[in-house]
Amino acid sequence: MSLGDENFSGEALVRGVSATAQQCESVPAAVWVRTASGDAECIRYWTAGLSAGKPHARMLVYLTGDQLVFDQPEAGYVNRSPKQIQMLVDGMATRAGVPVMLLSRPGTFGSSGDHKQRRRHLEPQLLSAALDAVKALHGVSELVLVGLSGGGHTVASLLGWRSDIVCAVPTSSVSSPRLRWEGMGRTTDLTGHADSYEPVDHLKRDVMHPKLRVFILGDPRDSNVRWSSQTPLATRLKELGANVEVLTGEGSDSQRHALGESGRLIGALCLLDKPTAEILEIAARGLKG
Repeated sequence: MSLGDENFSGEALVRGVSATAQQCESVPAAVWVRTASGDAECIRYWTAGLSAGKPHARMLVYLTGDQLVFDQPEAGYVNRSPKQIQMLVDGMATRAGVPVMLLSRPGTFGSSGDHKQRRRHLEPQLLSAALDAVKALHGVSELVLVGLSGGGHTVASLLGWRSDIVCAVPTSSVSSPRLRWEGMGRTTDLTGHADSYEPVDHLKRDVMHPKLRVFILGDPRDSNVRWSSQTPLATRLKELGANVEVLTGEGSDSQRHALGESGRLIGALCLLDKPTAEILEIAARGLKG
């Protein structure tokens, strides 16, 4: 795996990235994690707004969307470098006014692993283990998770496993992969796999933080992830008695899918304990991009 500040490799994104624990020790801001099944990867992350040696009650964690489009790197992926990602996260923290971490999904942005295995059980398992490691390193108690598109799948998955999530904002989220691909007339996910992890089927109320608030954000005109595949997560959470709200915004791209900035805004407001009524009022004024 790459240890320098050169641009991220499209070839590595497509083929997958392997790493050893020893290599991971040489990577800035990375944790070597192993799941209960024995799978291990080096997961990279970027932070801003965290004070060294000081515990933090909460941190906003952002998970990006998919970086492969039909097995080809997303436009712009190869033009990004670790330095640029750090600048991006610095800007996120400044605008949000809260500590922020960007957690790189397996196989993307410096993390080892295979991005073609996304939305299967292993991806959220690895990222959950990474969250445990980073929390311990930085003295973080509670998490605010914001995930865009495929990153939202991980957020939805972790709601069924973790009790330290106080706020979650699945944004334009692939929270029901099967519904998404069936709506596209396919028999598999875009990854080619038909065994995606379905978060809605695994939610458990007794696992969740007692003060958890979930804000499901999307654009009803999203042509990438249909609205009808985003809202079942809200339906199931309501059935379980969880505190959940559905927010709509306007995606800033041609697919009306890009709502990452708005997702982080909602996450920051929740992290700061702003009342739900105030958050709904802000959302009602209009969320874009």
